[in-house]
Amino acid sequence: MMKFLEENLLAHLQRPEFAELYAALKKRSYPKGAFICQPENDENQIFIVAEGRARVYLGYEDKEFNIGILSKGDIYSAHTRAFVQSLDKIDILTADVETFRQKMLDDPEVAKAMIGILGSMLKNSFTIIENLIFKDVNSRLVGLLVNEAQKHGIPSAEGGMIIKIDLSVEQIAFLVGSTRQTVSTFLNQLSRQAVIKKLGRGKFYISDLAALEALKST
Repeated sequence: MMKFLEENLLAHLQRPEFAELYAALKKRSYPKGAFICQPENDENQIFIVAEGRARVYLGYEDKEFNIGILSKGDIYSAHTRAFVQSLDKIDILTADVETFRQKMLDDPEVAKAMIGILGSMLKNSFTIIENLIFKDVNSRLVGLLVNEAQKHGIPSAEGGMIIKIDLSVEQIAFLVGSTRQTVSTFLNQLSRQAVIKKLGRGKFYISDLAALEALKST
């Protein structure tokens, strides 16, 4: 649930065929806690995260429905009904939708790459929705930890895996659609079971990834 894309779009934009599109992007910076997009936003813009992270969620009165986290290399449209709020200082590269559309029409390589990226977004969005609807909080949290370990885990000398989510417990709770207390309680339970060990803010040591993964189905 951490990212929308498996690939870093910024790496694609450094290819020669993206030179004109990359040059058309304008940099914007926002402080921590700022809203990049809100439902009433009438800007028809596409943006790519250059640095930092932002939370995407739907909100109604005092309720929030978290969709996911945008991080470096993710692409998103500002013209949606979702809130996009920075989790820390963030830099984005933005252009109007028409510019993106024209580049896709002008260059088949650009179109091919963008279609693949949009396909990845759609697939991951369905996974996020499926997790929120059909899995309980503990399963979603375990899934988050396992996903981070599999994709970004750092092997430890002790034989386990170290992951750096770099989110507070409250931010993790937002992401899995729960409360800080519930997430903290379950993390403490996993720690007592010696499945994980908290090393710092958003940093965990996983002693047995297979044992952690098995908890998703229990």
